[in-house]
Amino acid sequence: MNTYTTITFSEKQKQTTIILTDALGKEIKTINFTGKQLVLEKGEMQKGIYFVQVIDANKNVVNKKIVIQ
Repeated sequence: MNTYTTITFSEKQKQTTIILTDALGKEIKTINFTGKQLVLEKGEMQKGIYFVQVIDANKNVVNKKIVIQ
């Protein structure tokens, strides 16, 4: 990820929570999301490893890693 990354879902999401944390587990941002595609901008995030946790309306959880260079 240089400036932004796009998260695309196979189905439209409803009442989905997206939590962004740094490598130490500190919460950077929480997004309440409805839709099929989310653009996550780098903003003030420094170089490093971040984790994205997606929790859908059924409480299913998916974890992904983002590397900012």
